[in-house]
Amino acid sequence: MQLKSLEIFMSVLEHGSFSHAAQYLHTVQSNITSHIKKLESELGCELLSRQSPIQATSAGQDLAHYAQQILQLHRQAKEHFLHEELSKDFPLKIGSMETAAAVRLPALFHAILQKYPDLPLDLHTGSTRGLIDLVQSNQLDCAFIGNTEPIPNMFNLHMWTEKMLLVSAKKMNLQMDASFLENIRFIAFKHGCSYRRVIEVFLQGYQLPASQVIEMGSLDGIMNCVALGMGAAILPETYVMGSHYKDQLQFNELSPDLSYSKTYLIANQPATWSRNLKVLLRFTEHFLQTLENENAMKNIY
Repeated sequence: MQLKSLEIFMSVLEHGSFSHAAQYLHTVQSNITSHIKKLESELGCELLSRQSPIQATSAGQDLAHYAQQILQLHRQAKEHFLHEELSKDFPLKIGSMETAAAVRLPALFHAILQKYPDLPLDLHTGSTRGLIDLVQSNQLDCAFIGNTEPIPNMFNLHMWTEKMLLVSAKKMNLQMDASFLENIRFIAFKHGCSYRRVIEVFLQGYQLPASQVIEMGSLDGIMNCVALGMGAAILPETYVMGSHYKDQLQFNELSPDLSYSKTYLIANQPATWSRNLKVLLRFTEHFLQTLENENAMKNIY
């Protein structure tokens, strides 16, 4: 069934005749007749009682019930895309590294929900590699990931740059030399995590393999293991300094090439964005600009 045929069918019922429906729709009566006959042929029943005014048969009343719903959904779909209205029915599927979700995103989400309280958000945490794959396969709308450079062929918005620290328990008295580090376990997320990659590059600098890595599934688990002296970890300074484990830890600076990690908000190309995603990304750009301006003013004064 064509939408046009359903529109014509409903117009005939509303105006009570083929000729009046034709006038209303600015078409010829033969076109009205053709669409009604096609519907009756497709559905195998007589839809209209040819009297004056025209009435729906029992089968026609059933079709009118469905046609009304179909045409209403069609109008809603057009309005959703053409008028760019927010939709509560389609939560934004957002991915994030655990550190960003724990430290950075609450302020952003609070700000955006203050302006758009009806914007539905659904947060999923994971490793950078996994998040990139989920965005590229359209299982996530966007994601906050850690990477040294923008992801090719995707939308990339640089969010912030984190200072990275090598952290260990105070009682460990960690030393930055190969003979000491080769006997130390490192606590990290599974492969695909950008911070796990920093550990691997760090050890390569001492000609050491990343063979003694204990994988944990949560930040709190990593920090607890480190505080107990089970091993060391490389994590963002903002997270470490805000952790309740801070007083139990010692901190070591990394070499300049490993000291900083960039966080990007990634998505597929703009032509694919839903209205909800457009709102999130545009607001995030504005949010970052506001923070940048505020920081600039602080530096002046």
